[in-house]
Amino acid sequence: MIIRQKFNNNVVLVDNESGQQMVVMGNGIGFKSYPGNKVNKSLIERTFLLKNQEESEIDRVKALVNEIPLDYIIVSDSILKKAKEQLQTDFGVGMLISLADHIFSAVDRKKKNISVVSPLHWNIKQLYPMEVSIGEHAVSRIYQELAIRLEDTEATAIAMHFINNGNNFDSIQQAMNFTKIISDIIAIIQYHFQITLDENSIVFSRLVSHLQYFLIRQVKGIDMMDMSEEIVRLIIHQYQDSFQCAEKIITALKKNHTLNASLQEEVYLTMHIERIRQIKKG
Repeated sequence: MIIRQKFNNNVVLVDNESGQQMVVMGNGIGFKSYPGNKVNKSLIERTFLLKNQEESEIDRVKALVNEIPLDYIIVSDSILKKAKEQLQTDFGVGMLISLADHIFSAVDRKKKNISVVSPLHWNIKQLYPMEVSIGEHAVSRIYQELAIRLEDTEATAIAMHFINNGNNFDSIQQAMNFTKIISDIIAIIQYHFQITLDENSIVFSRLVSHLQYFLIRQVKGIDMMDMSEEIVRLIIHQYQDSFQCAEKIITALKKNHTLNASLQEEVYLTMHIERIRQIKKG
């Protein structure tokens, strides 16, 4: 590995044997090192391949390592490795940057006794148990590595990074908005049928996934594949109760969030609601 740029005494940008740019971290790895020097491989602790080698990404990494202590970056990387195992997803340097920045800020708030209200804590736990389990692991890991015990609600705040990353949301704020809307939709379904949905069931998970993509389509103006009029009439006639529930949801979305779903979307939602209703009946 040949050093391309030194960020600080612990972090350098290198060209690896394949000519790809990598960020290499390790205590003292950049000390008395200059562009063109070979990396002392015995000092390497962490490596990150830059998939996007634009200057903007390199600048983001440089800003991260200059503003956040190495310990926070290392613990963030450990959390991402655990998340990769559970979610079967690769994470780029951008995710490392956002997570390390979040943890650094959370620890700083904790040290200053500044608490942040998390109104969606229970909604997130209900809808995204796998991501929340990663957040809980992160809180535990932070305590082990940094000796800082964060609040339990911080687990869901960290989980939002993984929810946002894996569900095509444009931002964490959008993911949080959608979480609130999905929770409201599920409340309408439960009230309409006077049932309690099993949050750990596969059907519940599928419903949440459908609602995520349903909302993304509404916000981005993406049309669904058209259904024939015959199929639409058949579903409405056959699943009248579920269609009435879907109508309540569509009306609430239009009133509270100015979202206007098509009849095809309403019918597709009806099919998902009916699947849950049939399981609860059985």
